[in-house]
Amino acid sequence: MVEKKLIALGLICVVLSVGVFGVVMLLNQKDIEMQMKTNQISGLENEKLTLEAQVSNLQYNVSGLQSEAVSLNNDMITPESQVSSLQTETTTLENEKNTLEAQVSTLQANVSSLQSEIVSLENLTLSLETQISNLQSEIPSLESEVIQSFDLGYAEGESEGYQLGYDEGYLQGAEDLTESGWYLRNPTYSEAITFINSDKTDENEYTNDYVCYDFTADFNDNACQAGYRCGFVYIEFSDSAHAIACLNTTDNGLIYIEPQNDEIVTLTVGQAYLGYIIVDFGIIW
Repeated sequence: MVEKKLIALGLICVVLSVGVFGVVMLLNQKDIEMQMKTNQISGLENEKLTLEAQVSNLQYNVSGLQSEAVSLNNDMITPESQVSSLQTETTTLENEKNTLEAQVSTLQANVSSLQSEIVSLENLTLSLETQISNLQSEIPSLESEVIQSFDLGYAEGESEGYQLGYDEGYLQGAEDLTESGWYLRNPTYSEAITFINSDKTDENEYTNDYVCYDFTADFNDNACQAGYRCGFVYIEFSDSAHAIACLNTTDNGLIYIEPQNDEIVTLTVGQAYLGYIIVDFGIIW
């Protein structure tokens, strides 16, 4: 019995040993698994911390990117308005281009028309130049004929008119002086100057109908009315003539008067008077 109890006890001890060993082994296995879990948890926590740091960085980066996005959005407003403005300008320029093209087309048509007119005008100009050349070749002979005719007609008319006027005036003057009983005398130089200054003939206006001969005739008549003997001076130039008056003063000799301005002048054949060379001159008393 005792042996059975010992055997049973031994078996119980064996069983208990095996059970304890198994429990110990199981506990060791659990410890190992717990250590592994702990290590995994620690690794996961480290990964969590790393991920949180990355998330924080990403959040910071996202915040920066959001700021940049806002800035870019704000910056995009200006380009968009510039694009809109450029599009408007492009439309305006295209319209102007179309207008200019139409104007160019019109101008080209006008240029073509003007070129045709220029050709016509050039032909007309050549024709006129030919006619002018022909006329210019005839001008010298025509000028010579005109000058000869003018000189001849002027000389004949002047001579006849002067002689007729002088004869009639002289006769009328002699008759008037005879009837009035006036006696004409030569003045002194002082009297001549006084008369010249008082005479109003120089105030008359020179016209086509009142010329140098009329000035001289009126001055001569006024001198006679004052009782002075006055001469009619006839001056000849190469292609024209002129008339002035003269007084033969008793103390200073002969003086010549331009009745248009009361100026005392000097006459010399071969010298210029009024811009013309004197060919000859004579005095009619």
